[in-house]
Amino acid sequence: MKTVYKSKVDKGLLIAIIAIVLLSYLPLLFEFSWIALALLVVTAAFIADPFCNTSYTIDNGTLHIKCGIFLSSSFPIDRITKISKTNSCLSAPALSMDRIEIRFADKKTLVLSPNQRQAFIDHLRSLNPDIVVKPPL
Repeated sequence: MKTVYKSKVDKGLLIAIIAIVLLSYLPLLFEFSWIALALLVVTAAFIADPFCNTSYTIDNGTLHIKCGIFLSSSFPIDRITKISKTNSCLSAPALSMDRIEIRFADKKTLVLSPNQRQAFIDHLRSLNPDIVVKPPL
């Protein structure tokens, strides 16, 4: 069964990005240019896309990550060894600073911010009971 978990979105981050995008439109008030408007609209679309399309899907023992139109990855759930809370600000398919770090058997890590964190972790653990959650989240 396929289950989709959306990314949690920090309101502060969203407001900051909207403010930056709106401020970039200010020069158009003084000197209008169709080319500048087109570039700003395309840029705004690329910035907004991850806010609408970041999700984590669990399907057939695989965790599928989607972040906008550019990032799509899959990870085997049976290779997950540990889940822990993190506040890492490293680039990640996570739209919130309320993040979890998933560690795999090969020592690779993945940082996510599921909106329904506990349900997401419980779902992963139902498929792989060997996952250690530290500290209990």
